[in-house]
Amino acid sequence: MINKTTGRVLANKVELADTFWRRFRGLMLRRNFRRGQALLFKLLKPGRHGVHMFFVMFPIDLLYLDSSFSVIDMRQALRPWQVHRPGVEASYIVELPAGTISRARIKLGHKLTLRKT
Repeated sequence: MINKTTGRVLANKVELADTFWRRFRGLMLRRNFRRGQALLFKLLKPGRHGVHMFFVMFPIDLLYLDSSFSVIDMRQALRPWQVHRPGVEASYIVELPAGTISRARIKLGHKLTLRKT
């Protein structure tokens, strides 16, 4: 996953949450989520989809993307047992290790892309 606006690599290992069970499980009960990893949710329909951190043992950063993969909302360092509800209707949600947004200097309006390696 690359920030097309800046050219920075956000993640070199992107997991797609594309089935009911993968979306349901997300990051719950995982032991770690390392730098360079990302979990991409393609939402069944655009909307204001919240994210919960129940049974997630580490903080994460969230990116909300529109249908063209532009960043329309973000949340940094969402901690375990918190809930976040965005103020925008998104088509995709990207979960990243905490600190990725600030390290990669991601801003609203930046456009992301996926590139197969």
